[in-house]
Amino acid sequence: MDLKNEMEAYWNEASEEEKMVLTGIMKGLKRKRENTYSTYISSLMDMQLRKLNESTVEITIPVTPFLDNTIGIVHGGLTATLMDTAMGTAANLSLPENSAAVTSEMKINYTSPGTGKFLRCIAQVLHHGKNVIVTEAKVYGDQEQLISLSTGTFFIIKK
Repeated sequence: MDLKNEMEAYWNEASEEEKMVLTGIMKGLKRKRENTYSTYISSLMDMQLRKLNESTVEITIPVTPFLDNTIGIVHGGLTATLMDTAMGTAANLSLPENSAAVTSEMKINYTSPGTGKFLRCIAQVLHHGKNVIVTEAKVYGDQEQLISLSTGTFFIIKK
């Protein structure tokens, strides 16, 4: 069976939630192809980036069943991905075009379940050294409750 037939068979038997997840995945793949996003993961999670100042960014994602773990809250690994992306973006914005920042260490504390309509991550550069950048991130739910906080260290490399 080819992919088109498999997709059609899946769709015909899918629940409303499964249809919503598959539609979201397809929209994410389309956004990536259209260069709306630079990575598949940011496209699939529908990350909305906003630069707040020279060292701080905000990324917001909608909470959908695609992000759920087995107990119906946002999977911790996807929350970590949100924080890593936000901290990495803040770090990279502080660098010249011939350099990049890559994650070398990340520490996370989860404080509340990831629930609600969206998660909002604020990340900022705390220290910019010659070889490393230290960052922090905080994720909030739609009721402004703290979901998680993180620190990250990023190596500075030449592209």
